[in-house]
Amino acid sequence: MRDDFLWGAATSNVQAEGAYLEDGKGLNVYDTLVVTPEPGIEPQFCDTSVAVDHYHRWREDIDLMAQMGFKAYRFSVVWSRINPQGDDAPNEAGLAYYEAMVDYLNEKGIEPVVSLVHFDMPDHLMRTYNGFLNKQVVDLYAQHVRTVVERLRGKVRYWLTYNEINLCCHMPDLVAGVIKPEGMSDDELLVRLSCNVLLAHSRAVEVIKEVDPAAKVGGMCGSSPYYPLTCKPGDVAAAQFKNQMHNYLMFDVMTAGQLPAYFVNFAKQRGIGVDLTAGERATIASAAKRLDYLAFSYYQSSVTADFEELASTVEKQDAILRDNRRLSNPNLSANAWGWQIDAQGLRIFLNELWDRYHKPLFIVENGIGRDETPEALPDGSLHIEDDERIAYHAAHVAALKAAAEEDGVDVMGYLAWSPFDFLSSHKEIRKRYGFVYVNRTFAELRDLSRHPKKSFWWYQRVIATNGEDLSPEVDY
Repeated sequence: MRDDFLWGAATSNVQAEGAYLEDGKGLNVYDTLVVTPEPGIEPQFCDTSVAVDHYHRWREDIDLMAQMGFKAYRFSVVWSRINPQGDDAPNEAGLAYYEAMVDYLNEKGIEPVVSLVHFDMPDHLMRTYNGFLNKQVVDLYAQHVRTVVERLRGKVRYWLTYNEINLCCHMPDLVAGVIKPEGMSDDELLVRLSCNVLLAHSRAVEVIKEVDPAAKVGGMCGSSPYYPLTCKPGDVAAAQFKNQMHNYLMFDVMTAGQLPAYFVNFAKQRGIGVDLTAGERATIASAAKRLDYLAFSYYQSSVTADFEELASTVEKQDAILRDNRRLSNPNLSANAWGWQIDAQGLRIFLNELWDRYHKPLFIVENGIGRDETPEALPDGSLHIEDDERIAYHAAHVAALKAAAEEDGVDVMGYLAWSPFDFLSSHKEIRKRYGFVYVNRTFAELRDLSRHPKKSFWWYQRVIATNGEDLSPEVDY
């Protein structure tokens, strides 16, 4: 791996901080989210008032990252901590909080990678404006970006405009602050909201480059590459379409600066107008020329298949987009939540992205959720043998190394999800991703103490050897 490879991990602050109404913070869409349980999983949802108390323990958490040897740490500035209502004046306490965090990271030699919206739109913007479905919110978001970047100019080199932007139509309330209007079809929501969030991303790129020309800006998608279930042409075509709409659409626009033909035709075939003015299209085109890298999360691959009984192209495409058959790949294992484990898929996907875009690639989320019960030791510490996590990360790091060193893909860094345990996007603490165990359960807050897991020491060695030593043996 190259000498400046960015090893580290990533956090969603809105899922970790707690302190949800402290120091002027307002409610956001994650605070108020009504969660739909994952299929087959008994719901154990936490509220966000405490989470894992990262708001008060961030120095301790960063010290543990420094002990692991992090080169970079991705975190998110919670929009409703900066602008409690979203359309109000900036909150100085929120700005000071994140500036102190950035200063501490720089002091520790850890590169801050900052996400500007990550499930944290002020709830007021959803209730009053209907989020990014309203272009007034795009303007408010651009103001938010300007406020944050002006405050942190020169202290943050790497920015991400919008976390998992392509999921805006799958989880519109959480990702885009949108409640689908009565009478609007799913397809119209997809077209209109996709255009608006792409405009928001582009506006953010332009603002960041204006305020800090030396900054590096990336767009970010939540990626899950799709294989055809079989080699039947219909299944192959289904996978091609699903990948276009799910994995490539946002990146296609971010890099080419215009809507791709498959998306334009998708809208046209359904009689849906594309609501972008000439000026907005110019902004999208300009931002594409200034984008520095592409970032993505990768947890799993998926499979899809044809709907042979449907003759209409529109019906078939809509069925593929909203497929609830829960098809699984018979060649892969899965975690307890049914997420299929496919390290080789990461190498394949890195190659596909590099061949398609020729932009540096940044893996900013990758990890496995586990339901973990620690062993209490006589000294009061908690012991967690998480060999499954070590095996997962080792296989995925080996895959990215092969893509970089054997295939010639330009990979900037690898940020594992996550440095310490915090609430999942479904507000669960049972699904743990961290290298550090946080002592709380769904039912009990306990003391929220931090305890390095076996994987902590394994990842420390991986970073120290620049990815050369992936062996599972750890003195723990």
